[in-house]
Order: sequence, then structure tokens, then C-alpha cells
Amino acid sequence: MNVRRVFHRGAQAGGSAQLRGTTAHTGRHRRILSGMSPRLAPVLSPADLPVAELCSARLDGELYGIGDGWCPIDEPDDARTRSLAAALLVPPRAVAERMTAAWIHGAAPAPARQQYCVDARCRVKMILSPRIQLREVTLADDDVVALPGIRVTTPLRTLADIAGDPSLDDAEAVAALGRLMARFGLEAARVLERLPRSGRQHDCAAARLRAAASVASDASGCDGRVSRR
Repeated sequence: MNVRRVFHRGAQAGGSAQLRGTTAHTGRHRRILSGMSPRLAPVLSPADLPVAELCSARLDGELYGIGDGWCPIDEPDDARTRSLAAALLVPPRAVAERMTAAWIHGAAPAPARQQYCVDARCRVKMILSPRIQLREVTLADDDVVALPGIRVTTPLRTLADIAGDPSLDDAEAVAALGRLMARFGLEAARVLERLPRSGRQHDCAAARLRAAASVASDASGCDGRVSRR
């Protein structure tokens, strides 16, 4: 059954936008969007539509899941859409880090719990949620890059954070490190310069980076498809 989507604005105060699915045989209309621009947003959430409708559209092949959001199938699964999906869960001052940053940079699947940080110098209300991990860290200006919807730790800072965090699964960490190193042309020595010269964190990072270097040469980078659930 072919479905033709038509966007239109309502004439009521404040306006509304809808995406209608129509068929020549039934004339049935499905309301998809309300209160949005004529172009479908690149990432949708339950704030845009009930979860049941989003899931139904996904089953119909109109959307695909990306992190905690849903994307129209004509939107690419790339750093822009992943960053917009990551922004759905946290306030504007939060920064995507560790495995969430690796996911956004195209080097890892979306983690089971998205990982964020806030600069310890900023006043941000901490969020308690089973979907996220949020911690306070010290961030330099060159540790973050602004992407649509959210700031993200740079590939180099992401490498240092993942390499030196013993709480992360070793296999997942090494795989992400290898992809990041291959994708952005970063070497282990530069990463180790960002970490303490001795101690548990250094030893953990050094071991992971050695393992990652052995697979980085075979990695061709991530095309983004690893991020889909």
C-alpha cells in the first residue's frame, strides 16, 4: 500500500503541523505530527507524539530508532541525528561523554545507559534516571565540540575518558578506542599525555590502548549503522 505524506499548517492560533498518511482506496488519515514545522523534525520523541504512534510508525517502516529518539527513514544515521537524540535526555549544559560521545562520533553502538558530564564549575541540577549516568568533571574549552542539540567531548578527550575509566567493560572500551583512533587518526601516545603518568588509571588506559592499537589498523571507521538498536 503506497502512502503519500502531506504536511500542512492548521489555521488556529499558535498553528499546528501534521503529517497525514493517505491511501487512494480508504482516504484514511493518520495524524503524525502536531505543533511542528512543515518539514518533519530529524529526531522525534514522546514530546512530539505518543510512544504508541512512534512505535507503530517504526513497525510500518516510516521511522527507525536512534538512541532514545526516532528518525524518519530518509534522515541519515550520523553525528547530527545522534547528537540530537542524545540531547533529549538532559539539560542544555550537559555534555555527552565516554560511550555516548563514542556513539555520536560513530565509533560505538548506543550504550544501554547514556553517559553525560557537567563542568564542576557550572550549577546544574543533577538528574536521577535509570537511562543516564551524569557526573561532574573538569572540562577545558578545547575538550568539547558543539554539535546540534548538545556539546560532546572531542575525540581526543573521549579516548582519554574511555581508556582511563575502569568501570567500563574492557571489550566494549577497546572496540570503541580502536574505532576512534582509526577514524580520527589519533595515537595512543597523545591519549596517555592526557592521563596521570602512573597509578590504576594509567595502567588501565595503557593496557586498553595497546589492545586498541592492534585493531585500529584494521578498522576503517564506523559508518553509523552500529548506532541503531
